[in-house]
Amino acid sequence: MAKTVLYPGNTLGIIGLDHNGRAMIAAAHELGLKVHAYVNQPHPELTAQADYTIVGNYRDKDKLTEFGEACDAVVYVTAAIDAIVFKYLSQYTRVIQGVEPLEILQDRLMQRAFLDQVNVNIAPYVTVISLDDVYQAIDSIGYPAVLKPIQRGVGDESMIIRRQSDIARAANFMQAGTYLLESWIDHAAEYALTVAVADGKLQAYPLAKLDYTADRDLLGVTAPVTVASDLQEEMMRITEATVKQLGYQGILTVEFYVTESGNLYVKGIEPGLLDAGNVFETAASLGLGAQMVRIAAGMPAQPAVATRPTILMLTRTEQLKAVMRQQVLKDNWRFAYFLPEKPQENQVVGFTWLAAFGDQSMKDLADQLDATSVWELPETAAVAEKEPEGTGAPAEE
Repeated sequence: MAKTVLYPGNTLGIIGLDHNGRAMIAAAHELGLKVHAYVNQPHPELTAQADYTIVGNYRDKDKLTEFGEACDAVVYVTAAIDAIVFKYLSQYTRVIQGVEPLEILQDRLMQRAFLDQVNVNIAPYVTVISLDDVYQAIDSIGYPAVLKPIQRGVGDESMIIRRQSDIARAANFMQAGTYLLESWIDHAAEYALTVAVADGKLQAYPLAKLDYTADRDLLGVTAPVTVASDLQEEMMRITEATVKQLGYQGILTVEFYVTESGNLYVKGIEPGLLDAGNVFETAASLGLGAQMVRIAAGMPAQPAVATRPTILMLTRTEQLKAVMRQQVLKDNWRFAYFLPEKPQENQVVGFTWLAAFGDQSMKDLADQLDATSVWELPETAAVAEKEPEGTGAPAEE
């Protein structure tokens, strides 16, 4: 297929728009593009700036046809929408990130087979389809273990099994289908390497460190961070090999575990825009939303130069009032809110950036953060597993 180039007056379609894709609308308008959004439920706090919005089931062929015919190119924000939707859309428009890479990354078994080809360390796993399979396989996997459906978007994302008595609870967790039973990797730190890929050329963003709560909810992100040179080189090798073999175009993040002994494991590959990637709004020269629009428009990916030390903290429903009190106190903090009409418990409703100015260091930012007591930093890596924030599957998928 010939390269797609978008000019002023053309239309960019964004499907699965969430709070991570808000910056894409502004960036598209700066290029003179119109924006059509497709969401599976009303999100006026997110879609208000779009030129046109379709609200409907992602499997509604009539609405998909209308959407595809109206758009000169389409991008997705989250990888949680079934690849079959984009296969259908590709009859009418160009899906910038491609369909085949998404098919691989949405199927956890296919993704692990792919990672085997790239020659990386991943957590040991087996496939199971019944409770009896779990009982038989747990000895080879060991405790703790994580149980996940093969296909993303099937019921709850994961279940932790810490001891044999937990296995019985899996009867309510497992639905029809195949699941992965995976070893939990005891690790000292988690990192994310994000790249922008356009026409086979790759631009890497600064390495970011991820912090989680004891319940494995993403708490905060720090960037840029440094690790041993050999570790950084291996992360880059894995990411470049992943991009090359997938044939992916757009924004892609590879997440890593690093153990106490310095061993590197791939946690997963995430296409699209994640909560963690918002750290680059101040930590890099170009945010991910604006970069994705450049790629969708047929422009080369722009180098992402580290700008200033940044800590991004996620604001959840219960923290909102405490965070808002900081607005009149902090001169180097930046705030963004995206409040739904009926926020749910523990829902991400905003971002707070602590950005260094002048000679401020990352330690200065961490000291500011600790002094507020709004967020509690994790003391140890918890034994549990969840999908990255911002990738929850649509309810009907």
